Amino acid sequence: MRVDEGPYGDPPKTRRRDYSMVLAQLLWRMRFDLLLLLGFCGLVLSNLLPDEWFQSESFIRTLGIAVSIFIGFRNTQAINRWWEARKLWGSVVNHSRNWNDNLTSLLSRQQLRSQNGQKLLTLQVAMVWQLNFQLRNFWHRDLRHLQDGLLAKLRLPTTATLRELSETRAKAVQSLHQEGWIDGWGRQQLMTVANACTDAIGGLERIRNTPLPASYDVFVRLINWVFGWEVLVEFHRQGSGWPSILIGVAIFTCFLMAERIGAYVEGPFDADGSSFSLPLNTICLTISRDLLGDQFDHLIHHDCRDPVRWS
Repeated sequence: MRVDEGPYGDPPKTRRRDYSMVLAQLLWRMRFDLLLLLGFCGLVLSNLLPDEWFQSESFIRTLGIAVSIFIGFRNTQAINRWWEARKLWGSVVNHSRNWNDNLTSLLSRQQLRSQNGQKLLTLQVAMVWQLNFQLRNFWHRDLRHLQDGLLAKLRLPTTATLRELSETRAKAVQSLHQEGWIDGWGRQQLMTVANACTDAIGGLERIRNTPLPASYDVFVRLINWVFGWEVLVEFHRQGSGWPSILIGVAIFTCFLMAERIGAYVEGPFDADGSSFSLPLNTICLTISRDLLGDQFDHLIHHDCRDPVRWS
């Protein structure tokens, strides 16, 4: 039986040929760590280390277990932060659609297409783009022009903040009620959706502005480097020259990558759009098209479905 494919494409997935790109992104971010590791290798191979720096194998095994526990805990927390941020952005998408559906049910077709009706939809779209920009502190130039155009339609300055947009949305709902377009129940429905969206925005701002404690981050990095140093020294003692130390370098690099991945995933709003961050532009474009139609099709090159290189 033949099955026809739909127009929605396949779910995002990492392809095997993308592994090299992920590795390249990781190594580029770790370039300074790798340079320091290279310096450590040179120091170990110099044979100038005092005997007091050499530790027993049991000490290294115990330290390795401790490092594994701390890195595992830190990475678990980092992934939880990343996933919570993704769920909150999913809530913003749902609340935006609810906002559109509530306006459609409360206003007539003519009212929804009027200046006041379009203002309410445009305000929601402008809010999600402003949230994108404020979380990243970065924007593509054409997306900044897009936001400036939305703010111009709303007769707001280009310096308008997310909080100011939220207040403008609340005043617009109040205006609908005063003009008799909606009753008290309708105003309550709209403000319930608006308040839920504000709660999700507050959660995203909390994740962005409150990373894991710096003291814990420093400790995990320090104990990982101490372990790596001891691994390099031990493999150098057991062998001779580069062949043996390369094994130690490979082991330490794996631990170093695991620790660094946790640090990078901890911040899901990176500006570079790498595989460590969330697809914020794609999410905002989804909301924009759901609420305002095909006005944003010229930005299709920013609608990335590749989880290796999010837009």
